[in-house]
Amino acid sequence: MTKHIAFLAVALVTVVATAVTSAQTAPTQAAIMNKSKVLTSVQGIWVMTSANGQDVAGSGQEMLVTITDDKYVQTMNGQVVEKGSFKLDETKKPYALDIVIAEGEQAGQKQLAIFELDATGKIMKVAIAQPGAPVRPSAFAVADGVETLVFAKK
Repeated sequence: MTKHIAFLAVALVTVVATAVTSAQTAPTQAAIMNKSKVLTSVQGIWVMTSANGQDVAGSGQEMLVTITDDKYVQTMNGQVVEKGSFKLDETKKPYALDIVIAEGEQAGQKQLAIFELDATGKIMKVAIAQPGAPVRPSAFAVADGVETLVFAKK
């Protein structure tokens, strides 16, 4: 009888430990499973190649945007100039992007944008409204209050 109770106690401890471990890792696993294909595709480092139709390769300015999960860090020539988070809406075509600037000159402001990835997933085109503007761009065209940027995945 004592061996049976000891076995049950060990079995119960094992079940509880497994349940606790599973509960602790479940959010991480759920986050990985729930990351959309588009969100997965934009992860990484992107280098700006053009702004408003102008090639920036020879400008001496290197702007990088590093995307990790739903957060971004923007650097200019290696210096962090802006940080924030974003939400994307994949049901819209082109995709809708809501950016919340947490650090930088425009901290506390929201930017509305649209973006698309090319077929390879290595080129991203973005049309972005000025911080605080209430209207999302509707096309990838240079317009008043809208910047059109192209990025290449590094």
